[in-house]
Amino acid sequence: MSLAYPLLLRRLEEYLAPVLSSRRSAEAPARALIKLDSPAQQWVLHWANVIRHSNAELAFQFVQHAPQALGRLDQGAAEAWVKQALATYDHSGLYPGSAVLAELDRFDAGYRRRGVRVTLGEMRARLETFVAGLAGRRLAILPADTTYTDTETLFLPPIIEHFDSAAANRHLYKTTAAYLWAQIRFGTYRRAHPKSPHLQQRLARFPDPVRALELFERLEARRLGACIARELPGLDRQMRELSPPLNPDHPAWREAFESLSAPEAGVADTLRATETLYAETCDPPEARLWQGRLQPEAAANTLDTRLQRDREALEAALQALCAPPGESSEDPSDPPVAVGGDPADAEQPPFELNIDGAPMPAPPNVAQLLESLDEQLDQVPPEWLTAAGDAPYPEQSAAEAEVAEEAPTADAVHYDEWDELRQSYRADWCTLREMESPALEDDFPARTLDKYRHLVAALRRYFAALRGEPRTLRGQPDGPELDLDALITAQIEQRLGREPGDRLFTRPSKIERDLAVAFMVDASGSTKGWINQAERESLLLLCEALEELGDRYAIYGFSGMTRNRCEIYRIKTFDEPADAAVRARISGLQPRDYTRMGVAIRHICKQLQAVEARTRLLITLSDGKPDDYDGYRGDYGIADTRQALQEARQAGLQAFCITIDREAAGYLPRMYGAANYVVIDELHQLPLKVADIYRKLTT
Repeated sequence: MSLAYPLLLRRLEEYLAPVLSSRRSAEAPARALIKLDSPAQQWVLHWANVIRHSNAELAFQFVQHAPQALGRLDQGAAEAWVKQALATYDHSGLYPGSAVLAELDRFDAGYRRRGVRVTLGEMRARLETFVAGLAGRRLAILPADTTYTDTETLFLPPIIEHFDSAAANRHLYKTTAAYLWAQIRFGTYRRAHPKSPHLQQRLARFPDPVRALELFERLEARRLGACIARELPGLDRQMRELSPPLNPDHPAWREAFESLSAPEAGVADTLRATETLYAETCDPPEARLWQGRLQPEAAANTLDTRLQRDREALEAALQALCAPPGESSEDPSDPPVAVGGDPADAEQPPFELNIDGAPMPAPPNVAQLLESLDEQLDQVPPEWLTAAGDAPYPEQSAAEAEVAEEAPTADAVHYDEWDELRQSYRADWCTLREMESPALEDDFPARTLDKYRHLVAALRRYFAALRGEPRTLRGQPDGPELDLDALITAQIEQRLGREPGDRLFTRPSKIERDLAVAFMVDASGSTKGWINQAERESLLLLCEALEELGDRYAIYGFSGMTRNRCEIYRIKTFDEPADAAVRARISGLQPRDYTRMGVAIRHICKQLQAVEARTRLLITLSDGKPDDYDGYRGDYGIADTRQALQEARQAGLQAFCITIDREAAGYLPRMYGAANYVVIDELHQLPLKVADIYRKLTT
């Protein structure tokens, strides 16, 4: 039976209260819902309730359009319509999200093409690997309405459905990403030296900068296309198949295209051709499908920041390279470091240093910085090749620090987050940065090992026994000794007239351990005081025991504030020994902000999946439930954490939680399952229990 008007009105007024007024009521939507049957009414009310938790105005727009949508779309299409509106709201805001709800014709046409539609979400991992292979460094990939790059991030369309084939649309994503990479690699935004004007300043000299930019884009596309054809002919063939190159009719354009196809052509030649064609009255050729738009201002801002960062890092690296251990190169008379080599010559080292007259290949960290500078400048200024002294760099103002904090960088990784209410992911919702945990050189490691010296000795003995514990395999077809039990059984079988078995021997064997373990340590503000000390003591004891055992393991801290600043702190990687540097990072692990667990689990499990091992285990050490400043708490945070753990299990990983929260029994079973967590009642027991729990989990 359908719901009555008063009940519908009351429910809608409850859900939409923040956006109702004397001039805007829920009466019209309620009257429209009367005409629907009961399942349809319940469906609308359910989604109105879900949407209002994100934005009440978006919920109001939904109830206005829902009756019309249900009249045109089936159940699956209607839910896809709602979720697309929510995803658009998440990334682009209220008005674009409302537009999805209002433009039913557009959504319906797109939904009918869902078999050929390809999304950035499903392509991102593949594109990140592809672009990293091209660039030799990681470039972030984010969705945007405009296709462009700021030289640190590739902004690609969230959906591509241009072709009637999903395979062709996937190729279009790939070629678009490759073209944006080519702008970085082949110097679209490159300058002669740090004080040279940026591209936007050069184009601003024209009377009509917008027209000049359009001409420059078409001309630069020809130059970059020729560069790709020379270096990546296979990719060039794909690009030509998707969008055949145009041969302009106008002689001036044909001449410009021919000159920009030459191997020696650079961005300066593109600018000169722009000046020539600006005086012509003919229209430029059409843009290629994968071309996107140039955003010179965004690139200029990113390049200025990156150039300063690379310069400081290069000077510090050269100081460490030139100075003897324990000394610094402060003398201004020290000769600068000369750089030779050709980064484009595959037969020679990419960069060669000449220090005090002695040639040497650039170390990987220096080579990476020089390559980055080579992408930005025609030549690294000689004064930049002098090792930095000990004088500190100017401190940032508070405003500059805040901007730097929020600015997207290449090391930022974006992860989806599960919304239990929506029953779908919020795509690219969390921004995470991984950084090395600060080190603290103090006596905490020595004091801890002395405090637990008897336990450490016992752990070492026990774990050493586990490492190579011999075991006897019985019932073997051959071996140095007889298996008496098997021999007696064979004699009995023979006397009973049966054919005895031939597996009558024993053979000694060592069970090889093949596992990798990642420890995820809560570094939120709630771990202050004794909790933080107990965590650090536990990690030090684990390192002592696991180094004896020989298992591969890594340790990461996690914290952050809001979805825009999630942080992972590297304490020990899988390939790193538990040396003094690791102990100093454990000593320096301090309480920070909040506990957004889902994104941390997803990131650390990604590191764990990259390790080849028969058994891969994630152990979380925490003092409480998921919690963050922007509402990541309660059922929402628990559901996202549970979803992240389910993703880990589907990937073949095991997860276990060790907590000191006495209320954990109320929520940990929902996240980890009844048998996959343990509560430590007494804080002082934590260092004693963690190693024992690890032993039980891995034997």
